[in-house]
Amino acid sequence: MTRAEAKELMKSWGIEEPTDEQITDYLNHMQKEVKKAEDKANMYKADADKVKDLQKQIEELNNSNLTDIERANKATEDAMNKVADLEKTVKKMEQLKALADIGIVGEDADGLVGEDGVLNTEKLGQIIGAKEKAAVDVYKKQALDSTPAPDDKKTNPEDEEEKSLTKDMVDRVAASKKAETEAVNIIDSYK
Repeated sequence: MTRAEAKELMKSWGIEEPTDEQITDYLNHMQKEVKKAEDKANMYKADADKVKDLQKQIEELNNSNLTDIERANKATEDAMNKVADLEKTVKKMEQLKALADIGIVGEDADGLVGEDGVLNTEKLGQIIGAKEKAAVDVYKKQALDSTPAPDDKKTNPEDEEEKSLTKDMVDRVAASKKAETEAVNIIDSYK
């Protein structure tokens, strides 16, 4: 940390104008704390290295006390465990490949296949359902986008013909009513 950074930090704590002495004291204190943390980390690292060495020595002692048959059995057991782990990995990779073949990749695929290679079918159903819904939504949007909007200016010729026929019928009914009314009036005038 630079002196300028320390000064700004001290200002953020509410010290309006830290003196050079305050900044130096703060930096010295921080340096001591960093040194303590580094020493503690180095001590833990040394202890961890000792533990590794002791573990290795214990394993060597255990192996030296074993007979040839016991060593062979232990080696076989270790190999079988490695084979089982590899089989799980292969099964997981096969499942991931099968999912990739149907378009499920990335986080979706990783979430579907467990470490043992078993497929989570419930989650697969949810993902497929979501993909189907998205596809339907895209289809609906495309269908709406490709449908022309109704245009009031353009008319269907059949509609025009129907309107014309309807107008003719209304006109005839009106003329008939008018004629009927006139006939009634003429007849009434002779009475």
